[in-house]
Amino acid sequence: MDDVRIRRARGRADFDACVQLQRDAWRLADVEITSAIQLIATTWAGGLVHLAETAAGEPVGFAYAFPALRDGAPHLHSDMLAVRPEYQRRGVGARLKWAQRADALEAGLSLITWTFDPLQALNANLNLRRLAAVGTEFLEDFYGVTTSALHHGLPTDRLLVRWDLGAPRVQQRSQQVELPRAGPAPALPRINDVKWYAGWPVSSEPRLDLEAPELLLEVPPEWDVLCQAAPRVADGWQSRVRRAFQAYFARGYVAADFAPSEEGGRRRPLYVLSLTPPVAG
Repeated sequence: MDDVRIRRARGRADFDACVQLQRDAWRLADVEITSAIQLIATTWAGGLVHLAETAAGEPVGFAYAFPALRDGAPHLHSDMLAVRPEYQRRGVGARLKWAQRADALEAGLSLITWTFDPLQALNANLNLRRLAAVGTEFLEDFYGVTTSALHHGLPTDRLLVRWDLGAPRVQQRSQQVELPRAGPAPALPRINDVKWYAGWPVSSEPRLDLEAPELLLEVPPEWDVLCQAAPRVADGWQSRVRRAFQAYFARGYVAADFAPSEEGGRRRPLYVLSLTPPVAG
């Protein structure tokens, strides 16, 4: 990724580029796009906008965080991270987040929060495994139904994550160039079982009475493909994953990690739910 550099957004052209990146990444109606004026105002008030661009100056991604105050703790809430499709899976998103962390620390902040769709396995892998954030709250239908084609007309369930910027585990991940590749699944109790029917993964009803210190919750490997090709199967997945997170978060569990495992030649993405928030490793 030497052909992509990360820098702070500066002038109006940079913020206009972020508006276009929203259109390209999420295919939203303009009424739901955050304007350049809003980005400028919140940046002036202490927010952060980072731009990823090629050596030729072509914008390919951005990250946006605004100042937040929740439960009495000043922090940043990272509302958007977008990368052009042709630059995805190349580490651009992670670099944007690490740049965001560096500038937040320089500003004297120690916490960034954000939300993401818990059924998007790649996002879960980035947020929980590569960045070492921790999922602490489940927000049912957080935005309501949106105009984005990527939301498939479904309720916008979201997982809220906390990124404690100075935590030993986060510091450790910031220095790791690569993480171990996917391997066998951890030997932990499973909240759900997944079988494949007619080429699609189908989840069992979640077990809601498990009490082990760590549990596994499986999600489908290709959520967008599943939503487009088998919407009824996708609807069942969303309902079951929602009930699992709500039940276990209510009992003190957090989404502590993500395990991109492989079994029988298939990808088996797994959340690791823990009663003890991770400290290192």
